[in-house]
Amino acid sequence: MKRKEFTELALGLTLGGLLSPLLSVGKQTENFYDKSVLSADGLPNMLPANLKQMVKNTLKAEFKTVNTDWDGTIQIEGLLRFANRGYKEGLDYSKKWFNFHVEHDSKLTDEQYYKQYEGPKARILRDGPLTFVIYSANLGVAFPVHELYKQTRDLKAKQVCFDVADAILHYAARDRFGMLAHDDYNYMDFAIPDTAYWATRANAIAASLCTDIAVANMYWKQSIYQLNQGIEYFLDVKKGIVRTGLFKGEPAKTYWCRSQGWLIWAISGLLRYLPKTHPEFKRAAAAMKVIADGTVKYQSKNGGLHVLVDDPSSPEEVTGIAMVVASVKEGMRNGWLPPIYNDMCNKGWEFIKKSVDEKGVVHNTYTGWAVTAEEKKVNLMDEKFRGFVPGIIMLAADEMTR
Repeated sequence: MKRKEFTELALGLTLGGLLSPLLSVGKQTENFYDKSVLSADGLPNMLPANLKQMVKNTLKAEFKTVNTDWDGTIQIEGLLRFANRGYKEGLDYSKKWFNFHVEHDSKLTDEQYYKQYEGPKARILRDGPLTFVIYSANLGVAFPVHELYKQTRDLKAKQVCFDVADAILHYAARDRFGMLAHDDYNYMDFAIPDTAYWATRANAIAASLCTDIAVANMYWKQSIYQLNQGIEYFLDVKKGIVRTGLFKGEPAKTYWCRSQGWLIWAISGLLRYLPKTHPEFKRAAAAMKVIADGTVKYQSKNGGLHVLVDDPSSPEEVTGIAMVVASVKEGMRNGWLPPIYNDMCNKGWEFIKKSVDEKGVVHNTYTGWAVTAEEKKVNLMDEKFRGFVPGIIMLAADEMTR
């Protein structure tokens, strides 16, 4: 978006011309509960046995050991997606997880808190119900907590959604392009699409919960701005795929599988709450379509995406396609995308199902990240368990079994 266009949009928001539909947006609950489509275990009949086992494996971990970084929060969100459809065990577990961290984390020293997750150290905020760190992946705690609020109306959960958005607005660093920094220290070396996801979705959630016009204006403005910057700097429109990131301010030379997922998830994270009449809706949906078309073009013969999407010599990988499938299926279901991607989604779903063994363990996973992908270290497959892996698969499985 050009500066002039964004200034005009911001002015319109300030004047309240666009805020009426924004403040009345969407449903805060989205209940799919239907006993006729559930098995005795409370999970969808359409969910294969190996993926049911994967979900149940999540419950085997003591909830106290599941952190509030992305490794933990995406698993909780996955459980809550199924809880919204009747999976009571998932809701019970998630409530225990949230209440534990509310009570426990504020009592930790900084060093004790840092030991809970693998990412970089950053400032720790202790003002609200939940103590959290402003390393970007930790800001994703707002996502399962929002799901929890919708199902329980726990006001502490609602407040955490505002606290995370406020942290992005007022405390978190920015890179020189105005995008949310990865953490307190790495905002000059690189910028990657996952930060667009954390910032866009967290602020859209806060805006959707807010009844104060002036404050909602602030959240919407930030959500839209962060997404537009991500689209501008990461999406290669000509190739139809997403760059791994920016490194030293220059576009990446690679197109990493999960970068496709990060940016399309950022788009979904806005479109869930933005009314179709909003002037930014078509732009975001158009970017989603570019990524969907690119996925059709580059999808591997078995249904995955290659670790480096445009390099068929790199391994076929499951998490990237799962992220894209989850958003594209949601996009078709909600009318954000035309219903022309079912073949791509079904092919991806088959690859996902074949990538989970009978014990519920996920394979074909790239366990490196953006920096290692840009270094073309493509064989970092299934090297160690990371909680985000089953979490991603759960979100795709939720969409594919509706």
